[in-house]
Amino acid sequence: MKQRYGSLYLLGILLACGVLIGSCSNSNSNSTQPGNGITEPVEPVDPPPTEPPVVTVATDWSAAMVTLTLDISIVHFTPTRVRLYPRGIEGDWIETDDAAPWSFTIDITDLAPGDHEMLVIADNEDAEIQKSEVVSINGCNGEQSLCNRSYDQVRYVTTHNAMSNSMDGWRGPNQNLDVPAQLQAGVRGLMLDLYRAGSLNQFDQVQVPDADPDASFLCHSVCALGKQPLAEGLAEIRAFLDDNPGAVITFIIESYLSHELTAEAFDEAGLTPYTYTHTGDAWPSLGQMIDAGTRLVVLQDKAVDPAYPWLMNVWNHAFETHYSAAAPEDFSCAVNRGTPSNDLFIFNHFLTGLFGAPELAEQVNYNPLLLNRINECEAFHGAPGNFVTVDFVDIGDAISAVKTLNDAGGF
Repeated sequence: MKQRYGSLYLLGILLACGVLIGSCSNSNSNSTQPGNGITEPVEPVDPPPTEPPVVTVATDWSAAMVTLTLDISIVHFTPTRVRLYPRGIEGDWIETDDAAPWSFTIDITDLAPGDHEMLVIADNEDAEIQKSEVVSINGCNGEQSLCNRSYDQVRYVTTHNAMSNSMDGWRGPNQNLDVPAQLQAGVRGLMLDLYRAGSLNQFDQVQVPDADPDASFLCHSVCALGKQPLAEGLAEIRAFLDDNPGAVITFIIESYLSHELTAEAFDEAGLTPYTYTHTGDAWPSLGQMIDAGTRLVVLQDKAVDPAYPWLMNVWNHAFETHYSAAAPEDFSCAVNRGTPSNDLFIFNHFLTGLFGAPELAEQVNYNPLLLNRINECEAFHGAPGNFVTVDFVDIGDAISAVKTLNDAGGF
């Protein structure tokens, strides 16, 4: 009997010890289980990522006011002040805006056309951010000084028979450069001849026998010597206007087309929206024409059709000097066509042969002859030589002479 009780006693002690050990183990190893009155530890959580500040600059050019407006938008940062450095951080020109929306309108009279790196700095009491922005500055026909000058007080480098050029393979051309290259060089006046495919040339031959008789072409007298579909040539000029928002261009057209066919080609090329219609009042400034989007003046030798008022008659608005000089001594300031009281002056300065010839341009396209003759005829007529017209514009000083005169002012 004792031995049995002894065994039972020993078993009770072991069970009691097991309970106690379990209780101790639970108190040390199960502290994270709920219901034991002890707070669970919290795993650390990374803060959400912070978006970097973004500065955006939008520009709006007013050619008439010769100003540029820069609208600054900033996200992921709240500034209390924004500063603009139009000449960069090294410049002494600083504009400050202390309240949103952040906007700056600056006078760009002294900023030459081209790309300018400007600096934007935005800050608050805790931080500062910066952004360099390359801003394109336009001029009016390449000059800020021309933006406020009226159209009739500006001179334009003009190419005689502009479409007839050696780059496009025309025979007996008047120009080396094609029309897009002329425009890139600084030409802003184009003399163009327009023909209907089914019309007869001076030899009683159909101009373009393999085309629709009502198709329109750029040609010079005889389309067999060189031609280009009119809408195609106009589309090249429209592309230049699209890419050069400060360019004002003038066409002086010898036309053998109806108004309807001419307008149809302009529409096809997307050029009609650019055309300007003069109402008889004072001519607008180049800046006003640019801001209005009417940067193409079309003058032709046909009577005006009220249905197409932008196809203006050249001799209602202009006069010209003679264009049939065979030698330099034949040049004259006398009026050939048009009335000297008209607003615009076509200054013809090229020698005439059976075909155009670079050798003839070499004789007359250089200063001092060119500049002296412009000055002489401007003084004679008391008006600026608006359209300084030459053959082979890439030969000689026509572009630099016109710049010199424009820089000196109107007349």
